[in-house]
Amino acid sequence: MNTKVIMVRHGETEWNVLCKFLGSADIPLNEKGRRQAGYAKEALKDTQIDVIYSSPMLRAYETGVIIKGDRDVAVMKDDELREIGCGKWEGLDGNEVEERFPGQIYLWGNRPEDCRIEGGDTFQEVSDRIIQAFWRIVRENRGKTILITSHMICLTLLMLHFEGKRINEMWNVKPIGNAALNMIEVSGDDKVTITVWSDDSFVPEEDKKGSALVAGRDYVEE
Repeated sequence: MNTKVIMVRHGETEWNVLCKFLGSADIPLNEKGRRQAGYAKEALKDTQIDVIYSSPMLRAYETGVIIKGDRDVAVMKDDELREIGCGKWEGLDGNEVEERFPGQIYLWGNRPEDCRIEGGDTFQEVSDRIIQAFWRIVRENRGKTILITSHMICLTLLMLHFEGKRINEMWNVKPIGNAALNMIEVSGDDKVTITVWSDDSFVPEEDKKGSALVAGRDYVEE
């Protein structure tokens, strides 16, 4: 029996709007972000969800709780689903990072495998962590439908892994918008099939604008 994994990026926060690096900063959803999560809830209203796992960060947990609705399922916090730690970059925008850490914002946007965030995680560390978390959750819930609420970089790195792509390709694939759905099916012998990559078609255009902004991307010279 296949295991179905539905992965949702959290809704918008004010720091998303300002293109600031969030990382481990625990910023809540803004009103638009709560609406976005509500649209994801509506999109999944007829979907059986057996278990729900969330990053411990408020923006992801809040998203999970909204999507859960009146289902009799707990939203379980899982530390390995947290976003990349941005260390001394947190709360800064791309220009401020460039001023304080010259050259690193270029690596972030063009060669993320080589990017070193002072006091934070590397992309490889996050990739290893989210892959490990994915397989642990799947093996604990064989044959079930699993909902995971997490973050753009975590989820993109996971999808890249299953696509056989390198971390340096992460900005060249379809960006995962706020509250966008991503779906993976895992067979009994662990064959992985990506069935949906960043579907936010259910979000009205007025609430979709800017939903795939990434801190630092507006400041990168190709």
